[in-house]
Parts: sequence; C-alpha cells; structure tokens
Amino acid sequence: MRLRKLILSLLAVFAITAPALAQKKMSKEEKAKLPRLAILDFKAAPDCWHGWRHGGWGNQMGTISNQLRDLFTTEIMDKANGKIRLIERERLQDIRAELNFQQSGEVDTATVQKIGKLLGVKYVMTGKVTRFAYKESGFSSGWGVGALVGKLTKDGTAGAVAGSVNIKKASFTGRLDIRLIEVETGEILFAKGDDGKVDDTSVKVAGTGAEVSYDEELVNKVFEPIVQRLAPKLIRATGQAHEEE
Repeated sequence: MRLRKLILSLLAVFAITAPALAQKKMSKEEKAKLPRLAILDFKAAPDCWHGWRHGGWGNQMGTISNQLRDLFTTEIMDKANGKIRLIERERLQDIRAELNFQQSGEVDTATVQKIGKLLGVKYVMTGKVTRFAYKESGFSSGWGVGALVGKLTKDGTAGAVAGSVNIKKASFTGRLDIRLIEVETGEILFAKGDDGKVDDTSVKVAGTGAEVSYDEELVNKVFEPIVQRLAPKLIRATGQAHEEE
C-alpha cells in the first residue's frame, strides 16, 4: 500500500513538472524573430475629467499613465506566453526629453513612428483615457465639508467640522482606448476601447470639500478590469500582424 502511494505521488509530481521540462529553451535567433512592442505614454482626452472639481486629477495624468503602462506590461507578459518582447519603460524615458513627448493632446503618427524607430521596435501601442468620470449620489457637489457632514450625519453642528470626510455612494467610470500601430508604415493595425465602473465607493474629500483626493488604488479599480480585457485582444492582433508579414 505504501509503495502504491509512493508511485502515485511520483506520478503526480511528474505530471506537474513534465510540461516545464519538455519546454524547449528559445534560442537567440528565435527570440530575435519575435514581435517587439513598446507601450507609449497614455494621454488624457481634453474633456475626459467629468465631475472632477478644479481639475486636480488631471494634474496626475503622468502618474496615471505610468500605472496604466505597468498594468498592460503585467497583463501582456502574463498572457503572451513569451511570444511578444516588450521594451522597458526606462528606455522610453531615455528618449522622452529628446522628443519632448508631453502628457497632453493627440499622439500624431509621425511622433509614434519616430519613437518606434529610436526604440528599435516593430509595433507600438498608444493609449488614451477618453473618460474618467466621477458622480456623487445623495448630495449637492457644491456644498462645503461642514454642510456635507451635516447631510450625512444629520448633525446640525457639523458646520464647524474641519478636515477630510468620507462620501458614501460615489460612482466612478472610465473608458480607455488603445491603438496598435506598425512603425514602418504608420498603419493602425488594431483599435479598441472598453469601459469600466466602480459603484458606491467611499472616497476622501479634501478639507475644503472642493475635490476628491487622488487615490492610486481607485485608478486601478476602474482601469485594471479594462486592461485585463484589452490585453489579450492586443496580443492576438500583434501576433496576427507579425504572422502575415
């Protein structure tokens, strides 16, 4: 009986490790033939910040762009199974100053091609946040902190309250659009957008009640599901374009 259990255990271990052992290590020549992709900085559409007061979140677009690039990098590396080579963000930063690549406006094709050639890649992905909307529920967005606390707590003395508070029942929606562009021709090979939503989320408001505090976790909550849905489609489009050459 013990021998039988030992044999079954060994077979189970072999079943788990056999695929990894059987996997052939890719040669330098094979690796060089893989499609090379660079994920450029994400832009914000001029009118994407619906509901944000004083535009404070718009000033965080550089940080949001880095978050989105990291999310896409993780998803592509996880889902592509080694069939796509990605360029590190640091390499893009090396040429950003030379190209004066800013965080606003449209990404024109000529700039994309120039970046792609400097990076030595065949394909680039550009992205744009076309909507990041914020909607409060159950109170007027024009009230100050004291009035807001009074509304939520039904406390008539709340007008003297200072500091930040939690708003309950606030919803956030986001839309992200991406494009896959071939560097040599400037042709758009793939374009897709997707939407995400987070409902009834508690959020911090600044002491004046004028603005929702910037929250990286909230950005991820809205956009990570979008990235998870878009990344496999981008991988397929890149692979198909590379195979057709």
